[in-house]
Amino acid sequence: MSRPSTPNELRKAWQHFFVSKGHTAYPSASLAPANDPTLLFTGAGMNQFKDMFLGKGSHPFTRASTVQKCVRAGDIDNVGKTLRHFTFFEMLGNFSFDDYFKQEAIEWAWEFITSVLELPPEKVTVTIYRDDEESFGAWKKKGIPEARIHRFSAKSNYWPQNAPDDGPNGPCGPCTEMYYDFGPGTERGDAGPDDLDSGRYLEFWNLVFPQYDRQGKNDLKSLGRRNVDTGAGFERMLAVMEGKNAPFHTAAMRPIVDAAAMALGAEYGGAGGRDALVRRVADHVRTATMCIADGIRPSNEGRGYVLRRILRRAIRDGIGAFRLERTFLHEIVPAVVATMKDGYPDLVAGERDVVAAVRAEEEQFRTTYAKGIRYFEEALPKFRSSGRVPGDVAFKLHDTYGFPIDLLTQIAEEEHRLTVDRAGFDVELEAQRERARAGSKMAGDVFATGPLGELKARGAKPTKFLGYEGCEAEGTVVGLMRHQPDQPLGKPDLLTSVEPRAMTGYRVSVVLDQTPFYAEGGGQVGDAGVLEGVNGDGSFRIGIRTTQSQDGISLHVGTVESGSLNVGDRVTARVDRARRDAVRRNHTATHLLHEALKRMLGGHVRQQGSLVAEDRLRFDFAHGKPVTTDELRRIEDSINGWILDNTDVGTTVMNTEEAKASGAVALFGENYGDSVRVVAVPAVSRELCGGTHVRRIGDIGTFRVTSESSVASGVRRIEAVTGLGAVAAANADRDRLREISQLLKAPADQIAVRITSIQEELREVRKQQERAAADAGAKLGERLAGEAQTVGGLRVLVADVKGQDGKGVKTLWEALAKAGVDATFLVGEAGDKVPTLCGASASAIKRGLDCGALLKVAAAVLGGGGGGRPDLAQGSGLDRTKIPAALTAVTEAIRKTLGG
Repeated sequence: MSRPSTPNELRKAWQHFFVSKGHTAYPSASLAPANDPTLLFTGAGMNQFKDMFLGKGSHPFTRASTVQKCVRAGDIDNVGKTLRHFTFFEMLGNFSFDDYFKQEAIEWAWEFITSVLELPPEKVTVTIYRDDEESFGAWKKKGIPEARIHRFSAKSNYWPQNAPDDGPNGPCGPCTEMYYDFGPGTERGDAGPDDLDSGRYLEFWNLVFPQYDRQGKNDLKSLGRRNVDTGAGFERMLAVMEGKNAPFHTAAMRPIVDAAAMALGAEYGGAGGRDALVRRVADHVRTATMCIADGIRPSNEGRGYVLRRILRRAIRDGIGAFRLERTFLHEIVPAVVATMKDGYPDLVAGERDVVAAVRAEEEQFRTTYAKGIRYFEEALPKFRSSGRVPGDVAFKLHDTYGFPIDLLTQIAEEEHRLTVDRAGFDVELEAQRERARAGSKMAGDVFATGPLGELKARGAKPTKFLGYEGCEAEGTVVGLMRHQPDQPLGKPDLLTSVEPRAMTGYRVSVVLDQTPFYAEGGGQVGDAGVLEGVNGDGSFRIGIRTTQSQDGISLHVGTVESGSLNVGDRVTARVDRARRDAVRRNHTATHLLHEALKRMLGGHVRQQGSLVAEDRLRFDFAHGKPVTTDELRRIEDSINGWILDNTDVGTTVMNTEEAKASGAVALFGENYGDSVRVVAVPAVSRELCGGTHVRRIGDIGTFRVTSESSVASGVRRIEAVTGLGAVAAANADRDRLREISQLLKAPADQIAVRITSIQEELREVRKQQERAAADAGAKLGERLAGEAQTVGGLRVLVADVKGQDGKGVKTLWEALAKAGVDATFLVGEAGDKVPTLCGASASAIKRGLDCGALLKVAAAVLGGGGGGRPDLAQGSGLDRTKIPAALTAVTEAIRKTLGG
């Protein structure tokens, strides 16, 4: 095996080496863990082998090796500041599940780094847990002198940290780490334990040996099985292989760093001290590219929220530090794909979608950011008297407009000479965190200690669902809970008490032992209907508005319309059949839509959310661009063709793994039990689904798309109707077409021609107006040019041009520049705002004139802000009464610069 010389050769060498040692080369898991709700992202190679480590796995091997994609955001603040921290990274791992142990793991690690990577043995230093004599002996046997074997405490060399003493209960064990010594010339002077954190040493491989079950403080029991979990940082090992102390400067990252520098207009490694920001942008775009390629999209929840925050940090760097007014992040994506494609070939096919998603997220944020700037500028006059931005305003900019506190501080201090009330901001931020914590606690306590928890303590069990068989069934009331008056029904946290009896007018949630009512879930709305019966007080009736489920217990939410209801009463539960049928049509149609989208647009289409209601269906899916009109028509035709085939819809209950092996689609983000229900339309679709569906596909009637739109970066939404809803939509379209035809006085088949004619007429009118405005502007420019003064040998005009908005002011400047005016400062009029513009010729710039600086002089008087280049800067003021003072200040600044 020859020494690897490229990143992908290192990946291949790793797998080849451990396969030769009896390991199974196992593929990388997705960055979005498929079956682990405890994780937002895959953050380690061992994540996908949790069950194997616990002896519960079913893989037919006891040794595995991987090259795993990982995302960790825990130390995101260090990314870029150091040359070694990343949010996305690759982890090289080899694992033993009750097979080999310390001796073999250390022996093979040594063989790989000395024989495959050909590292000089004298450059390798190791650490071990303080009492781990077995590891100590194994390293010594490989020839490492005792002076280079460092014994550390549980904080550094135990997993989880502090496990023997104060760590968490559960599997744990010692670990041993390998460091590469780059020599004393790389010392930073901030040495950690035994100088291993001084910059001289780079940790690149950690071998973890889970062998104990911690059951309390200093109480370690043998785990009964001995495992090996190793992780070598790919970028770090590559740095060692290339002889570079900075993983950011390896072949796996430097091309991306260079692309980031180019997109930012920065010189990496040059003066200015902004290299850390360039590295951070490079890292964040790489992370975003890999996440989006794995189907993760920016959003306001879960891993999508983390991805959005990562992207926005990079965007803010471009806006705040580099003053970029254009989108730029997407320009870096091709460099990421080119650098990573050898290891991850699927990136090539997905590059266009990644670029589109990144660009869309930046465009969306820039719009929000611009609104924040306007909010800030409009409030500026209130801040000037105190000289500071209040904490609540700073928090609103952070919370509503996405402004980080450091960016706001930079803008306030550098552009407006204001401080920011950081203490007040921190108070508001902590209050928000408290609200979030309180909300989380409330949501958790609803079941644990609230009325529902009380019912559980009394023995309430999960409700048996009978709704697949029909819409009516008998049941017994096992619980009654009352809702807060004058509050929305259907929110479990608004339950107030467990009641033995509910009287007429009570707003309640009724719990039955069994029910035909489908509880809201999987995107499908809950059933509505009635509960009826007779007891000792006479007949009763409860109108059910919706049905929800908490931990398997169905809550029939509604109002007692007549009589009274007691715990223990027998009821007849009747689902609103017409409503259920409408919901069923839309749910089965959703499955058809999912399949039609995949066939039309490609296998990358993945469900991102859905709503199945009685009046419509809504389907969100991963796709990087709008679905065209022609594609929508063909999707509709496919679905309606399947409906006409009128095949049976089959349902089968089977083991989850068997269901997936049969080709049934398991939707991302859904948690499935041991057994699942598979809904199949022969030759069309097969999905795991617990919802209610039609019995034959023809029962849907017809399918019609009503809208297609974007809901997030890289996520599209289709809304549609079926059955009578589709007929109603067609009738509404026909009525609108008739009305438009009458308004345009044109037959229906001539409407497009008539609209085109009207548009052409409007365009001609606008052209005439623009020509007239340009002529008027040119004439005004000629007149104003005659008023220009000579300052320091250059022609200068500083003027108030009432009636001219921002566009008109720029037109005047262009005319003045053509007339030979060297320096122009104009203020116009746009409602209450004061549009400002400063322009300078090359001669004026050589004399030291800077339009951006002059605009700040005006902003200090007028309020507001703006920016631009030395030759042209534009902005907006807030106080029209200060225009004369602003003109005087700018004139003096120009005279001072030009010496006139």
